[in-house]
Amino acid sequence: MLEVVGEQVEKYGPEVILYFSGATAAAYQARMWLPTLERLPRRAIVVLRERGMARHLECTGLPMVCIPSSADLMSFRALAGAKLCLYVANVGRNVHMLRIPTLRSAFLNHGDSDKEASFNPFSRVYDEVWVAGPAGRDRYRRAKVGVRDENIHEVGRPQLQGISTEGPGLPYQTVLYAPTWEGWNDDLFHTSLITMGPRIVRALLDHRPPLRVIYKPHPLTGHRDKSATRAHRKIVAMIEAAELAKSKSRHPSTTAGAAPHIRHLVVTGPVPHLYDCFNDCDLLISDISSVVADFLASEKPYAVTNVAGLPERAFHERYPSTEAGVLLGADLSGLAEFLDGEDTLARARVKLRSYLFGPEYPDAMTRFNAAVERVFSGG
Repeated sequence: MLEVVGEQVEKYGPEVILYFSGATAAAYQARMWLPTLERLPRRAIVVLRERGMARHLECTGLPMVCIPSSADLMSFRALAGAKLCLYVANVGRNVHMLRIPTLRSAFLNHGDSDKEASFNPFSRVYDEVWVAGPAGRDRYRRAKVGVRDENIHEVGRPQLQGISTEGPGLPYQTVLYAPTWEGWNDDLFHTSLITMGPRIVRALLDHRPPLRVIYKPHPLTGHRDKSATRAHRKIVAMIEAAELAKSKSRHPSTTAGAAPHIRHLVVTGPVPHLYDCFNDCDLLISDISSVVADFLASEKPYAVTNVAGLPERAFHERYPSTEAGVLLGADLSGLAEFLDGEDTLARARVKLRSYLFGPEYPDAMTRFNAAVERVFSGG
């Protein structure tokens, strides 16, 4: 089988490799980069390590090969013609590909955020670290984890080009609540889901005038802490109960001029995509995560939960992506202002967007292509 697949791959002649290993729940980490690699002028291939992972990646025109054995991978000569290998997560099985000396390695990560994962000391094992904009470079500078500044390259965030700066235009506001997961340990605990989530959603459902709620939890929710699973189920039950109550209150003879029925939405799978949820909402409530950073592409108002209860100034200094957002305290302080107050942070969001993602021109895809071509030209 290896010989047959090797002949097919060799005939294709891959130049760029997207490497991924991880749990099936983490498939989104690779999934987000597939459309970008499809647009490259270079021939790209996806290398997986876990059987069945391909089923969890959306349909793509890119060829995929799964090689579970480390010995088979390191002796798979059909990849020898490639010059660049891109990594989206820091996992132990990366070492098998990193040991191939002819490949230049670049760490893309699976999101650009103020989380510790965005300046992990493991990143220094790669030849290069690719970040979206100046904010990513500054994170590594402040963290002093051994990543040399000259090895950091700002390549933009090509995935964000389809995000609209316009709201859905409905006769009512839509709020997206997208909490992060509980993290690998308590030091990485940024989720509001356990301590604040049900109260946030309850406040949104009870708000007057009515709001539409889109709830999209992180794919890894409950992976480490089952109390996150319980909070998630409570929120889903609350939204389902609200939907049921509305459907019972509607009279069959409702006229066309009546107030529209607001349908809330729970998103637990890959569809609709997170960015589709961005386009379908007016406001975001989230935690410290790449969701906050990516949402800035929309320039719409957002609020960030202060789970640790840090003083406001210290919070913004530690997490720069929150500087243009409203801070929500553990007692939900700031929520009423966020939902009903005047938006005074529009200009700050535009400025922060440039800091996070770099210049608007040339566009992100052009800058990403230039980073790839630099590797091929030996720069």
